Amino acid sequence: MRKVWNVAIYARVSTDKKEQQESIPAQVQSLKKWLLEKSKSDKEAVYNLIEVYEDKGFSGSNFERDSFLRMKEDIEKGKINMILTRDLSRFARNYVVAGYYIEDYFKVNNVRFISVLDNVDTLEEVNDIVPFKNILNEMYIKDCSRRTRDGLKQRMLRGSSIASKPPYGYKIVDDFEGNVKIRKLVSAEDETTQIVREIFKLYLEGWGFGRIATYLNKRNVLPPSARVKNFTKTKFEVWTNNTIQSILTNPKYAGIMVQGQYKRISYKVKKIVKVPKEQWIYGGEFEGIIDKDTFEKVKREMKRRSKGYRYKGNEKHIFSTVLKCNECKGSMSYKKSFKGYKCTNSQMGGGRCTAHSVKEDYLKEIIIEDLKRYVEQQFDKNKLYEYAKVLVYKKENYEYKIKQIDNELRKLDAQFENVYIDKLNEVISQRNFENITKGIQRKQDSLLQRKEELLELKRRHDDKDKLYNIYKDKIDNILNFQEFDRFTVESLIDKIIISENKETKEKIIDIYYKFHK
Repeated sequence: MRKVWNVAIYARVSTDKKEQQESIPAQVQSLKKWLLEKSKSDKEAVYNLIEVYEDKGFSGSNFERDSFLRMKEDIEKGKINMILTRDLSRFARNYVVAGYYIEDYFKVNNVRFISVLDNVDTLEEVNDIVPFKNILNEMYIKDCSRRTRDGLKQRMLRGSSIASKPPYGYKIVDDFEGNVKIRKLVSAEDETTQIVREIFKLYLEGWGFGRIATYLNKRNVLPPSARVKNFTKTKFEVWTNNTIQSILTNPKYAGIMVQGQYKRISYKVKKIVKVPKEQWIYGGEFEGIIDKDTFEKVKREMKRRSKGYRYKGNEKHIFSTVLKCNECKGSMSYKKSFKGYKCTNSQMGGGRCTAHSVKEDYLKEIIIEDLKRYVEQQFDKNKLYEYAKVLVYKKENYEYKIKQIDNELRKLDAQFENVYIDKLNEVISQRNFENITKGIQRKQDSLLQRKEELLELKRRHDDKDKLYNIYKDKIDNILNFQEFDRFTVESLIDKIIISENKETKEKIIDIYYKFHK
């Protein structure tokens, strides 16, 4: 009885570039030819070609390949008992894993493995040279990885962006220094650029990461993730605390070309790790979206805020970030049962400090009274009125902005029409049609909402006297401290030092404002 071999042809290329993709058909054609000749010469066996498995754009050290995994499933289902590949490097370049498959996995699953150019056939004893060939294959990919990293490092040192897409708010422009191409970051000067500036501005005004993210989501501003054309992930396209923090801490927004902050553990492992700061690669400076002074202010503000905390559970405690103990120089934390603040170190045991306790309502009362006296004696609120007048009566080209949105809406309408025609002509599937149109619809909704906001601003500015009175009322509320919250505290107060007389337990409160009294 003739032996039946159910054959799988396996072909692989390491990139998805066109010139490499074209080598797949060449591999498959040569293997089919070999199989035909083998069928004619081997009278004791039957060779049935079951399927051709092709992996494009996968490294030889990576075994998480789509077709390779599918081939393994078919092996374990008993559909395949022979694998045919052109050479060992097409199968794998990781000698440890390649050795496992050839000398262990295939034997356990009764699979014959043939590498045509290497004259390897596991039906016979595995040739001693095979492990060495596997090592050479791995050395090759390791050397390629090293040369690639060195090439990237040189590009980074020249100040050339190596990212596949620019940071949010930027665009990439190709420039040449002699024959060397430099991919430079240039401000996009569109909505994304304005959003970056607004994020820095809001943070310096006292807003936190979460509040900024919520504000942008309510405005339906598309986040950086929305620029990736993967419509199956639209539900994740929202601003988050991490998104805001990553923008505020990215030196590129201040025009400092810093790269190499992350790296893969090795050419074998996909996991990405953070690189120590001293190993980052600085490629010079360029014109950033914000100035370096603003970036440094944000950095200092983040450091200051990190020393305290604002929240305990879901409650906001307005003085947590500014209260300090004079004795131990530590922070003061809110205690719910006390309805006020106590020295954090005093709560840790060991007599590290005394409580220095102060009630929140009492602290709030004395500060408001102090601020009111200052406003009455020293502050000219007419200056704020004048500033409000400048804001209200300044010229805004709302017509131009609305016209830009209308142009974008027309482009989206044209995109929708083209996609609809492709659906009618069965160029795309129903599922893809729905995903694409959802993405277009979301962009349209965002633009339409922004247009409504601009139209409302235009209407309000048309009645500038009414708007000015609204601003005046808000100024009066602020100066009367009717809206005394955490934002007010962080905007006006640098720090509050609490001292305590150890014998009389009398509290001394020193308030340091961000303005001169």
